[in-house]
Amino acid sequence: MTTYTVAFGGERLDRIAKKTLQTELSGAVEALLSANPDLGDAAASGFVPGGTIIVIPSAFSIAPKAARTLAWE
Repeated sequence: MTTYTVAFGGERLDRIAKKTLQTELSGAVEALLSANPDLGDAAASGFVPGGTIIVIPSAFSIAPKAARTLAWE
Protein backbone atom coordinates (compact mmCIF):
# COMPACT_ATOMS: atom_id res chain seq x y z
CA MET A 1 0.00 0.00 0.00
CA THR A 2 1.45 3.30 -1.10
CA THR A 3 0.43 6.57 0.49
CA TYR A 4 0.94 10.24 -0.30
CA THR A 5 0.93 13.02 2.29
CA VAL A 6 -0.38 16.35 1.05
CA ALA A 7 2.06 19.22 1.45
CA PHE A 8 1.50 22.11 3.83
CA GLY A 9 -0.99 24.58 2.38
CA GLY A 10 -2.96 21.98 0.44
CA GLU A 11 -3.00 20.76 -3.15
CA ARG A 12 -5.54 20.25 -5.90
CA LEU A 13 -6.70 16.67 -6.40
CA ASP A 14 -5.88 16.63 -10.11
CA ARG A 15 -2.29 17.69 -9.35
CA ILE A 16 -1.99 14.92 -6.78
CA ALA A 17 -3.20 12.43 -9.41
CA LYS A 18 -0.60 13.77 -11.86
CA LYS A 19 2.20 13.37 -9.27
CA THR A 20 1.23 9.94 -8.04
CA LEU A 21 -0.40 8.23 -11.03
CA GLN A 22 1.41 10.14 -13.83
CA THR A 23 -1.87 11.46 -15.26
CA GLU A 24 -4.90 13.44 -14.22
CA LEU A 25 -6.91 11.94 -17.08
CA SER A 26 -8.22 8.43 -17.80
CA GLY A 27 -10.07 8.13 -14.48
CA ALA A 28 -7.07 8.87 -12.25
CA VAL A 29 -8.93 11.34 -10.02
CA GLU A 30 -11.85 8.94 -9.76
CA ALA A 31 -9.47 6.13 -8.77
CA LEU A 32 -8.10 8.28 -5.95
CA LEU A 33 -11.62 9.09 -4.78
CA SER A 34 -12.60 5.40 -4.87
CA ALA A 35 -9.56 4.38 -2.81
CA ASN A 36 -10.19 7.19 -0.28
CA PRO A 37 -13.92 7.44 0.52
CA ASP A 38 -13.60 10.59 2.69
CA LEU A 39 -11.38 12.43 0.23
CA GLY A 40 -14.29 13.99 -1.66
CA ASP A 41 -15.49 15.77 1.47
CA ALA A 42 -11.97 16.94 2.30
CA ALA A 43 -11.47 18.32 -1.22
CA ALA A 44 -14.88 20.00 -1.47
CA SER A 45 -13.27 23.45 -1.32
CA GLY A 46 -11.08 22.65 -4.32
CA PHE A 47 -7.95 21.86 -2.31
CA VAL A 48 -7.03 18.84 -0.24
CA PRO A 49 -5.85 20.16 3.15
CA GLY A 50 -2.18 19.85 4.07
CA GLY A 51 -1.29 16.78 6.10
CA THR A 52 -4.02 14.62 4.55
CA ILE A 53 -2.77 11.08 3.89
CA ILE A 54 -4.02 9.63 0.61
CA VAL A 55 -3.91 5.94 -0.30
CA ILE A 56 -2.66 5.47 -3.86
CA PRO A 57 -4.46 2.64 -5.67
CA SER A 58 -2.03 0.02 -6.95
CA ALA A 59 -4.49 -1.43 -9.46
CA PHE A 60 -4.74 1.76 -11.53
CA SER A 61 -3.32 1.67 -15.02
CA ILE A 62 -3.59 4.22 -17.79
CA ALA A 63 -6.05 3.09 -20.41
CA PRO A 64 -4.46 2.69 -23.83
CA LYS A 65 -5.49 5.29 -26.33
CA ALA A 66 -7.53 4.08 -29.24
CA ALA A 67 -5.76 4.12 -32.56
CA ARG A 68 -7.26 6.58 -34.98
CA THR A 69 -7.49 5.98 -38.67
CA LEU A 70 -8.16 9.00 -40.81
CA ALA A 71 -10.62 8.61 -43.66
CA TRP A 72 -7.99 9.42 -46.29
CA GLU A 73 -5.49 6.85 -45.07
